[in-house]
Amino acid sequence: MSRTTRVVSVEMPSGGDVDIVRRRFEGSSGPRIAVVAGIRGDTPEGIRVAHELCQFLEGVEERLRGTVDVYPCANPLAAHRGSRLWPFFDVDLNRSFPGREDGHPPDRVAWALARDVHGAEQVIELRGAHPAFREAPQAQVRQRDGRAAELAMGGNVAVVWARHPGPAANSTFAHQQAGTIVLEGGTGNRVTPGVGRDLREGVLNIMGMIGVLAEDDLPFHWAALQRPVLVTDEEVVRVRAARGGLFLPEGTPWQEVEAGGLLGTVVDPSSGATCESVTSPVSGRLLAVREQPVVFPGSMVARVVMQ
Repeated sequence: MSRTTRVVSVEMPSGGDVDIVRRRFEGSSGPRIAVVAGIRGDTPEGIRVAHELCQFLEGVEERLRGTVDVYPCANPLAAHRGSRLWPFFDVDLNRSFPGREDGHPPDRVAWALARDVHGAEQVIELRGAHPAFREAPQAQVRQRDGRAAELAMGGNVAVVWARHPGPAANSTFAHQQAGTIVLEGGTGNRVTPGVGRDLREGVLNIMGMIGVLAEDDLPFHWAALQRPVLVTDEEVVRVRAARGGLFLPEGTPWQEVEAGGLLGTVVDPSSGATCESVTSPVSGRLLAVREQPVVFPGSMVARVVMQ
């Protein structure tokens, strides 16, 4: 029988407390996997996947060969508002790690979550797309982390992106434990038909690869999963608008594009005149395309995976 445990409770400025909880599904002795969702409140796709994982694990818990800890939502106050930032403090929880035990509420949540997850054999963070974009299902791992990349190739995504840590990496949840896999995709601050299913099946397949879940218990056949491509930063091209206005996109995630192909048009909202036709600098596939239309000079409008 699964157990729900309070990881940390923090007070709200308006009074009362909010709890961050963990649901533990424990079978026989074996590896421990931690699945964390909702670190930012504008990623409902990850929260939905965590919910559906819990529903599935309730039916197979006694046959698990290890332990699965699911953290359904690490930032419930922001999730209730669909907000990226922790309310009242306007703090990005995913820039608050490793946190402080004696800090303000977001710092205390970051500290408690990192401490509670520590020691898991595999950590998986569930996200959704950036609020301004629609993205192909993808896994992100650290560059040169071969084991994580190998597991992520079974994550039922279109692409596994081995990323070089950026300047803010040390303050993110995914960099608190080596080997963490980030799964994301869909449409910003939305739940997207099909994407949630893909990510849920990807998490379950990774559990099977690690040995926590028996192949017979998987609700799909492994042969039906996507076969992703593995890319590095050098193979992911960010395309930016040169002019400001409203960006009207062309194409959908993981669609093939040719070098010079149209990715979208920037128009002047006052006159309706075309300010810029944004084209792909390379041939490949669309990893992400901007859907929030307001852009300024230098705003990113697409990511293209080179092929």
